[in-house]
Amino acid sequence: MGNRQTDIIRAAAKVFKAKGYHAATIQDIADEVGLLKGSLYHYVASKDELLYLVVKDPIRRVYRRLEKIADGKGSAREKITRAIAVHLEAFDAHYPHLFVYVREMENLHARLKDKIAESPKHYERLWHRILREGMKAGELRDDLDPKAVTFGILGALNWMYKWYEQNGRLSIREVAAVFARTFLDGLSMAAARSSAKGA
Repeated sequence: MGNRQTDIIRAAAKVFKAKGYHAATIQDIADEVGLLKGSLYHYVASKDELLYLVVKDPIRRVYRRLEKIADGKGSAREKITRAIAVHLEAFDAHYPHLFVYVREMENLHARLKDKIAESPKHYERLWHRILREGMKAGELRDDLDPKAVTFGILGALNWMYKWYEQNGRLSIREVAAVFARTFLDGLSMAAARSSAKGA
């Protein structure tokens, strides 16, 4: 990928984040990158293609990293901690590309279903697997539904697109640590036993 196309993709991510995919125009992106509108079409065919290019590589990387965590060694607690860190660090490293992905997910999969190989369902299933393994091993409380827990965790992580800013008060690793403690304290068997004793 040439440097000019990289600049265009970066500009598209910025414009899509600021205006939303539907409101953004090719002219907006051309203005952001400092090209004439006609010249931009030498590098990309359409706004749909730009949306795909904005999210393709970051999504592929975060999916592969979660697959390695799910397939690898370690306790469920360790895997969940790493998975949260991977998810949030990707938001930071690929800012604002993944913010565009979260906000435009329905557009992406409706418009680009033949191109986007990484299904959100696959990502969710990897989380289900980690949670079920932890429940089966007695590390995590088994009175919670893995699917509902997954939606709760991913919903909280993805909501970052509403409030996260780079170079904020907390680093991305500090945010990840806060999230991990919050979720894991609620999921742990120790918390379940303490709750049962107090009932």
